[in-house]
Amino acid sequence: MLLLAMSPSHAVALHGSWRSANPSDQAEQVRNAPADLAQKNFDAERLTVIPAGRHGAWIVLRPKNGAPWPAGDQVVEVEDPGLQSFSLFPVVDAPVLHARLLATGDGWQGHGRIGFPVDGDGLAKPLLLRIEPGRVIASPVRFAMVSPEEFRREDARWLALATACFAIMAAMAVMALLFAIELRDITFAYYAGYVLAYALILGVQTGFVAEPLEWTWVADAPNAWGRAATALSVLFATLFVARFAELARHAPRMRIAVIALGVATCALMVLGSIPVHGLVMAASTLINPLLIVAGPLILVASMLAWWRGSRYAGFFLLGWTPLLAVTVLGSAQVFGILPAWTWLGDSNLVAGAFEALVLSLGLADRALSLRRDRDIAQALADTDALTAVFNRRGLDRCVAEMVERAHRQRNPLTLLFLDLDRFKLLNDRHGHAAGDAALIAVTRLMRSDMRVQDVLGRYGGEEFLAALPGCSLDAALAIAERIRADLHALRIPVGLPNDVLTASIGIACLRPGDDAEALIAEADRAMYAAKRSGGNCVATGGQETIAVEFG
Repeated sequence: MLLLAMSPSHAVALHGSWRSANPSDQAEQVRNAPADLAQKNFDAERLTVIPAGRHGAWIVLRPKNGAPWPAGDQVVEVEDPGLQSFSLFPVVDAPVLHARLLATGDGWQGHGRIGFPVDGDGLAKPLLLRIEPGRVIASPVRFAMVSPEEFRREDARWLALATACFAIMAAMAVMALLFAIELRDITFAYYAGYVLAYALILGVQTGFVAEPLEWTWVADAPNAWGRAATALSVLFATLFVARFAELARHAPRMRIAVIALGVATCALMVLGSIPVHGLVMAASTLINPLLIVAGPLILVASMLAWWRGSRYAGFFLLGWTPLLAVTVLGSAQVFGILPAWTWLGDSNLVAGAFEALVLSLGLADRALSLRRDRDIAQALADTDALTAVFNRRGLDRCVAEMVERAHRQRNPLTLLFLDLDRFKLLNDRHGHAAGDAALIAVTRLMRSDMRVQDVLGRYGGEEFLAALPGCSLDAALAIAERIRADLHALRIPVGLPNDVLTASIGIACLRPGDDAEALIAEADRAMYAAKRSGGNCVATGGQETIAVEFG
């Protein structure tokens, strides 16, 4: 905003007058003609809309209050010329200079302005310019005369600002595309399309596509690219706000209207590009009312969704409202409103970059929310509802990851496979509620006897699996024996008073070439070896029973 607020120190204040051009006009006659009723006076330092008409328009510039022209080399600036073409008719016998923003020609490229070099020492008469006829919308323009040094300083300031703004928009769009691919959420792709299309509109309007980008394929057909970018920006904006602001949930009727507006605008732009006179006229007649309606409709839909609880509609309003305000105020200048607010043209760049940043924050918040929801869903899918530890699905995934990591880091990995002895008898005699309570108690006990980094899960029914990363066989045997002994000490009744719940535990250590399936199968075989030994004991894969019945 500091760059926008800096006003150039013009060498001389200018007064202007203009009138429509006629085919029979001669440049010197127009320059020397006295003021008449056909001429319209204007303040050259304020924005003025000068329509070109069928034959163009003449513009005469003089120093204010009869002041002399400044001496030495000077540059006549045409600021915010839009897509209009300008010509400067020198006072002395010299070639006419022609220039437009997207093809500077004989003028100086000033990025957002056109510059015509003149020799102040030879100026004795008013400056004469002409807006050439063309089928382009007249933009509010202003004129100034500055030194070449001041022109270059203004150009450098503008170029720094514009480059920063375009870089922000491009970076945010690329980030959104990456999020769209990673999260498989088309909302991010809609946002990227909208930002890139809007950046292209600004690039055409400011001449940035011609200098410094040198995109001649765009600069040579600005009307076609401008129409395409406008259609795509409206379409992507409506699709984006419909999903991002959750209109389907919070404002379903407004969602239909918003999407219909985007599709209709895009369709009219396509029809207007077909070289059929009737279609072109129909599109030209309808497109502007649609674009006028688009802003307020999107704003109302977003406000309604925000009012009804859409968090992301709030992000959209925060980022988009300043851009809408700047756009509306800029459109008002076409009707002669706020002519002194010359900074509005460049504020579109700042507002566009600000919107991209704010909406990117909203998208980042959405990405975190989606990731959090996905993590919660995955946790629920991988968690046993009764014991709150991993279920078989979660264990298979987790053990596979631990096996891969253990092989890569060449660290030991040991599994404990625990099966509760005579658990069916406990259920039959004491009921399933007692069985559930026993499972919860066993889970709590195993967690307390295991290390913090160990992973526990219910493999199915009364079976539990514990993965012990970085744990040797001897350490695993100590943990397994502690679990077995502590479970026996709980005295959970199975049948008779002295008949308590016990466990058979198998141990398997990861060997070179083992995958998760092989490791679990080896622990399972060790557990059955403990079962065959009478239960309430610990066995290792392929080895004799290590511990026998306790007590």
